[in-house]
Formats: sequence, structure tokens, C-alpha cells
Amino acid sequence: MIASTAPANDLKRTYSVYVTVLLFGLIATSALIGVPLFGYVYGYTWLDWTMFVLLYIITGLGITVGYHRMISHRSFNCPDWVKAGFLIAGGWALQNSALKWGADHIRHHAACDQDADPYNAKLGFWHSHCGWLFSDQRYSDGKYATRLQQDPVVMWQHRYYTPIFLSGLVLPFVVGFLYAGLVGGVSCFMLAGVGRTFAVLNSTFCINSVCHLWGSQPHSHADSSRDSWLVSLLTFGEGYHNYHHTYQSDYRNGPLWYNFDPSKWVIFMLSLLGLAWSLRTANAADSRSSNL
Repeated sequence: MIASTAPANDLKRTYSVYVTVLLFGLIATSALIGVPLFGYVYGYTWLDWTMFVLLYIITGLGITVGYHRMISHRSFNCPDWVKAGFLIAGGWALQNSALKWGADHIRHHAACDQDADPYNAKLGFWHSHCGWLFSDQRYSDGKYATRLQQDPVVMWQHRYYTPIFLSGLVLPFVVGFLYAGLVGGVSCFMLAGVGRTFAVLNSTFCINSVCHLWGSQPHSHADSSRDSWLVSLLTFGEGYHNYHHTYQSDYRNGPLWYNFDPSKWVIFMLSLLGLAWSLRTANAADSRSSNL
């Protein structure tokens, strides 16, 4: 790993920028060229598509419910084994550990649209979408990780992040191999492993880019955050971004009953089962909401 020149109190990269470029390049190239080419030559089975959809949902919710609302914003509490499950699912999304992801996200809210904002939308679409991953701004001041470092489950996932995210790529291969041998394993790996990872990465990136450039601002004009129902369809409710920036700790991003926000439904269902508690909401009068 390349040594960092960041200050000693900074939370360093999990991997060097060269590894990040290599991983991102491999995923993007394989998804945009390899996945359709393999499908054209061999075709994809019902199992491949089922695993794609299933893992897209699982890993997407791992980010939205686990990394975002639970870890970064403390929107609810849950048992450690439930937390670990969400962090494993989030790790499969190949978006770094919850420690790094959360520290970057907390810094984003603390310095939105400023130089310290890791995905500053004022630097343009491509920077806020994915270019920030390769910038020196990728380093987070350690103060944004202090609270997260006190969570033993977060630190466990951070230590074992590499085997966790690799297991998310191995899983579809094993399922496909058991169903149809080597070709079946490669087929499921390409679509539900590589293709799904690329899809989840870019849907999440849209929250940082699209939802800070286009959309409505019905709740606040304090920063560039915007609501986009279309992004919410792709990200399990994260597109109601202007509301989220206005009421950051609310476990709901879409506060109204008709807002498409599967993440809040998952959290609410967990609370009914006794697996989540202390669900935080904005003031009812301010949010103009009535529960779900």
C-alpha cells in the first residue's frame, strides 16, 4: 500500500488511490463490456437475474439502512447481530467500510457544498458522482470518525472489510456453479456479481450527484440538496435528499405515506418485530408527516 501524505490525525484510505482506480476500472469495464458480451454469447438464466435482483436489494438496503441511516445518522438502534447483518450487506456493495463511508458522509453534511465536502457538487457532476473517489479530498479528518470508532461492530466490519466484500462476489459464483457448473458460476458472477455491483455503485453515486444538481427543494434552500423521486426508485427512498438534509436524523427520507421509501418500511417493520427501537423523526409539524 502506498504511504499516505495526509496528516496523522486523518482517517487514511482503506486502499491506495492506485488500487481504487484499478478496482473501479475493472468493475466499470467488466460491467459495461464483459457483462453484455457474456450475455450475448452464453445468455443469462432465470437464476442469474434472480440473484441480480436479490443482491441489488440486499446490498442497496445494506447501504441505505445500514451505512446511512443506522451508522451515519443514528436514526434507530438495533441488536448487534442485526447491525452486523446490515454491515455485511453494505460491505458487499463495494463502497468501503462503514467506518470510512460514515466518516465521509458525516463530513459531507458538516461541510456541504464547501471545499471540505468530499463530494462537493459545485465541482461538477462527475466529481460528485465518482471523481471524488480519486481525489486527495478522499481523506477524512479523524474527528468525523471518532463516534464510529467507538462502535465495536463498526470496527469489526472495518477490520474484515476485504473478505466481506470478496464474499459478496464469491456468493453468486457459488450459487451459479451449484446450479449449472462452471459456466453457470461464471454467468451468475458476471451478472449478479460484477453487473450488480456496478449498478448499486452508480445508483448510490446518483444521490451525491443528481440529488445535488437537479430536483426540487421543498424543505430548505440552505444547501444544494434536492428531492428526486426517480433517484428514490433506484435507491430505496434515498432520493428525498432535500428532506434528508433538512432533517438528517429522521429514519425516513420520504416522510409522507405515499413517498417511495422502502428503507423506512424495513426499519419500521424491524421495530414491529422488536428488532429496532428509538426510531427518530423530525417534528411532526415541521415535516408535515403522519408517521408512515
